[in-house]
Amino acid sequence: MTSLQFVSYAEQMLAPTIPLFYLVPEDNIDWKPTENSFTCGQLMHHMAGSLRFNANGIGKNEWALPSIRHIFLANRREQSSTVEEAVALYKETSNEFFETFRQMSDEEFLGGIVNTPQFGPQEKWRHALFSVAHHLNHKTELFMYLKMMGVKVSSRELYGG
Repeated sequence: MTSLQFVSYAEQMLAPTIPLFYLVPEDNIDWKPTENSFTCGQLMHHMAGSLRFNANGIGKNEWALPSIRHIFLANRREQSSTVEEAVALYKETSNEFFETFRQMSDEEFLGGIVNTPQFGPQEKWRHALFSVAHHLNHKTELFMYLKMMGVKVSSRELYGG
């Protein structure tokens, strides 16, 4: 997979994100399924913010948090966003994420190593795929939140189309 093929894949996989955000009822921004879960607003903010976190890490080897422990602690204090704030942040950070790989040579994408807080040294392509998987896991989590809140959603909202 080239860096531009990765961008095409990532754009397709992340495309349902904004429509899914718009399905979160504003009066349920603070809803969460369990005491230790993200609220809807925190989850949307986390999904958007993680793209910048990973773009900076993969592109520049600059990580805002130095270890998995720091990541877990930061997640406990995740900022919350309204739907409109989350959409605006997502547009900004997804653009940065995609642009990181548009500017990256295939040699760097396939052969470059980055020292990740989650896994230690790892190929850039591998952590790029992890970044998309991370987003998709949280997208599915938000989808299930919507179902639990009684919002009518189907595979169309989860996968797009």
